[in-house]
Amino acid sequence: MNIPLGIDFTASKLGLTEHDGLGPEVARQVRTNTQGKTLVIVDHGFGLPAKAVHVVRDHLNLTGSNPLMGPNNPCGERFPRVTDVYVTDCGRELPQVVTAGVKPGVVPDAEDQAAIKAVGADCWSYNLVPTMIIAAHAGLKVIGILVPEGMNVDAELKPILQSLSSEN
Repeated sequence: MNIPLGIDFTASKLGLTEHDGLGPEVARQVRTNTQGKTLVIVDHGFGLPAKAVHVVRDHLNLTGSNPLMGPNNPCGERFPRVTDVYVTDCGRELPQVVTAGVKPGVVPDAEDQAAIKAVGADCWSYNLVPTMIIAAHAGLKVIGILVPEGMNVDAELKPILQSLSSEN
């Protein structure tokens, strides 16, 4: 598995490209990736079932938007297939979740959290789902990793990312 590109929205100093949030530069990086077939996305996860790093197995887009609006970018199909886009084998057994992508700045209250769980999501995140949509548009698979806010994950994630890179 070739993993030359990774986006880190958590500022965890993992050696991936760090961004504060999804923006034009993230979209450009993902769309112009010509070396790999898989993108690693590390984002904060909220409402995770345990205070541990989780890998995403699926998502629900509850953002109310789509990052592919506007003219189609020639990197891929207008309506990309997102079924089976997630790769859950990270070389190490991690708990798996379905994340709900919510609009940045939205903080779900207790009622919203119950609704998120009622529709089948285990947690929510802000940047992973729209970035995954861009990656799917570019024909990439995604390893989505969610980190609980405030958790230092350097020691846990660096060996996983190194093992993924060594599989090139």
